[in-house]
Amino acid sequence: MIKFVKFIMFMSCFCSFSIYAMSEDEGGNYLKISEEYKKSDSELNEIYIHQMTEYKKEGAAFYGQEKSKDIYLKKAQQVWVKMRDASCDYETYESQRGTGFSSIYEQCLLDKTNERVKYLKENN
Repeated sequence: MIKFVKFIMFMSCFCSFSIYAMSEDEGGNYLKISEEYKKSDSELNEIYIHQMTEYKKEGAAFYGQEKSKDIYLKKAQQVWVKMRDASCDYETYESQRGTGFSSIYEQCLLDKTNERVKYLKENN
């Protein structure tokens, strides 16, 4: 019986250490993803500002339209932000109570932002 108790105590210490190590990895993982997301979001903002500036310079007449293209880009970007957030809420729903939720959600934001950067670069 004493051996069994010692075994249980040993295993509980081992499990506690494993959980601590996993939480440390989770924290590091979150920081890495968060840093990548900040870079991607910054790139997205730079592209958006550049395109808005160009569209305002060109004006509506450049495209033979009544309204300038910047108006539509602004509207599209506002809707995209709402869609990104709603999509990530939906896609990460099952993870909301888990220990890795922050990283999972941040990864979703990163992926969607990278997709938007690519889209805006291709459709300039």
